[in-house]
Amino acid sequence: MEITTTAKDVAPGMAAIATTMARLYGYEQEPRHWSSDDSARAGGQDPLEGVSAFPAGDHWHYVTYGLTQLYEDDSSFPARPGVSGFGFELTFRVARHAGDEAPYWPVQMLQRLARYVFRSSNVFRAGDHMELNGPLGGIRNTQLEAVLFTEDPQLPPLETRNGTIQFVQVFGATSDEVDAVRDWRCDGFLELASARNKMLVTYPGRSSMMSDPEFAKACRKGARRDGSSHGSSFASVVRWEKVGEGVEITVGAIAVPDLLRMLRLRLPYNRTFKLVGRAASVVFVPGLGSGWQPDGPELILSVPWDAAGAMAEDLEPKRGRYEWPGLDGVTILVEPTDVRGARGELLRVIG
Repeated sequence: MEITTTAKDVAPGMAAIATTMARLYGYEQEPRHWSSDDSARAGGQDPLEGVSAFPAGDHWHYVTYGLTQLYEDDSSFPARPGVSGFGFELTFRVARHAGDEAPYWPVQMLQRLARYVFRSSNVFRAGDHMELNGPLGGIRNTQLEAVLFTEDPQLPPLETRNGTIQFVQVFGATSDEVDAVRDWRCDGFLELASARNKMLVTYPGRSSMMSDPEFAKACRKGARRDGSSHGSSFASVVRWEKVGEGVEITVGAIAVPDLLRMLRLRLPYNRTFKLVGRAASVVFVPGLGSGWQPDGPELILSVPWDAAGAMAEDLEPKRGRYEWPGLDGVTILVEPTDVRGARGELLRVIG
């Protein structure tokens, strides 16, 4: 979709987004809008200039302003020819009850997601997922502790004077749903979810879809058929060192579930997996024979399929030293992981 703006527009990007939403919901529809009182463009903490929420029948439809170039003169983004700002704005749909005002917590959640983008320069794309290390939006009595990202079903890419904008919708998910996404792929999972929730509206009080045996069975079937699309994972503890003629790889216990997923659902499908740490990384590569090769701070580890199966049988998310026949000279050391809250408080120890 292309939105035209006049030469006098000082905020052509903002006008284009607003016009797109007006065309969807009607020009007479007045959204609930929140403007930032602490704008990053004025030296504050909020990267989003504003968020609007539109009543859309049984839900509220939120859209952000600020991840793309809103103004004619805006140098706060990396240069990407043909793309406006980071190239996307976030949307979010949350259940609406008759007579209720649009809740504010989604605005805070969307600001936090935008801060992550601005600080890391990592963009969100359809098919991505993120754990939140706490309840969605900080609200009580919810099992939703993660988000999935998909294309907004009603907002196609938008061409503006400043470049292209995609609309990436946020969908609240439970921890075991994210495990299913990692085992398989996000778009496959959301295709199943949209069969029962067409617009992928977030219902904070819902239970996990994985508690439905038929839904869980369909996810497992997809994973067995397609393997996992989860090709890399970050962990705070990842390091390796040569020891004699072999190599020792040390990982935190929190990383072990992703390693098990890799051993079962990536290497057997002839796909690599990369475990990324703060200063080192390990790339697991399917191979006919075992072997390893340093490449700067990265270790390339070749793992035969039969060795991958043996590793998956024995490796556990708890402190220990693990070695396997068929993977001579390779040792994996698992250390306990301290999980801490936003204030640095110890929440739990894994392993």
